[in-house]
Amino acid sequence: MSAPAPPITSEPSYQDWLALRCVPVMRFVYAIGGVIPLIYLLGDLLIEPAQAEVTRLRLAYLLFWLVLSALTFKPGWKLPLAWSYPVYTAVGVAATCLIDGVLLKRPDFILATSLLYLVGLVIAKAGVALTALCGALTVLVTALLLPRLGLEAEAVQRIAFFHLVWAGACTAAAVMVQRMNRQLFATETELRRTLAQNQRLLDEADKLARTDALTALPNRRQFFRTAELALADARRDGTPLALLALDVDHFKRINDQGGHQLGDTVLREVAQCCRDSLRASDLAARIGGEEFALILPGTDLSQAQQLAERLRERIAELQLPASVTVSIGCAALEAQMPGVDALLARADDALYAAKQGGRNRVSSAARVRGLID
Repeated sequence: MSAPAPPITSEPSYQDWLALRCVPVMRFVYAIGGVIPLIYLLGDLLIEPAQAEVTRLRLAYLLFWLVLSALTFKPGWKLPLAWSYPVYTAVGVAATCLIDGVLLKRPDFILATSLLYLVGLVIAKAGVALTALCGALTVLVTALLLPRLGLEAEAVQRIAFFHLVWAGACTAAAVMVQRMNRQLFATETELRRTLAQNQRLLDEADKLARTDALTALPNRRQFFRTAELALADARRDGTPLALLALDVDHFKRINDQGGHQLGDTVLREVAQCCRDSLRASDLAARIGGEEFALILPGTDLSQAQQLAERLRERIAELQLPASVTVSIGCAALEAQMPGVDALLARADDALYAAKQGGRNRVSSAARVRGLID
């Protein structure tokens, strides 16, 4: 009757955990890589007209940026960041070398652009290898491209040197960030495991509070909780509701003859017979020493008697060291019954009549017509 336990999910790997934190920031870094050139382009067009070649280069870079961003982040395409970001860095620095280093004669702007790519990696908690690769690309692109573009050797050396310094600094920062990330990941993993263990302990404690340890059937408390819900449903929907009270005959004699081990075996076998006789909506519980109760929603007194007879016969056929029989009392919900206690009391009266009648039989309480709507 209880809800099924939620499925157990596997723990995320470190790379999966990192990707959840890295990709959103990478998207932001990619966005900045397009927004800044777009702002420069608008400034060139609206405020201070630039050379036609500068405008063409900015437009070409923006087209490249759009295509690479789509390939990297559009669902279904997904160019890996380990490939995409180095290309993004190399082309972005190369475009800056052409525009700022040569056409606009402000080579110091190249370093600011390179830092954007590298610091973005550090902020995004990217891997050390990717950060080092992109840092190396900023150094190589500036060192190899600027001389070919006609920039003075001294300026090239200065720019390449500072690129090397910042590439090393960002790589070192990436090492520290990854170390802290791994510590954080280990802490979160341990916390998840502790919470999961605590939840399992709570679930087990809740199950123990609801379940009879010997028979694995619901206990008396859980029976009354479920029966009250079933009774409320029956009264709301105008459907029948029946209850069976079952007692193992001469159980003390069984214990005296075979000891408590045999008695426990008998109780477990009777519980299994009850369990096997039920529908999904029914509930069987152990409510006392050798006493069981079965709540049967949607079942009238006649149907309850038939089920009780089948159950009695099945238990009598058990192959055990001692002969085992049960007496069963049947009762159905009546209009004047205030609650489950009254219904169980009526079934107990019928059970007592079955005991008085010779045991190993089914007895039914009189049923008053007319269930409550």
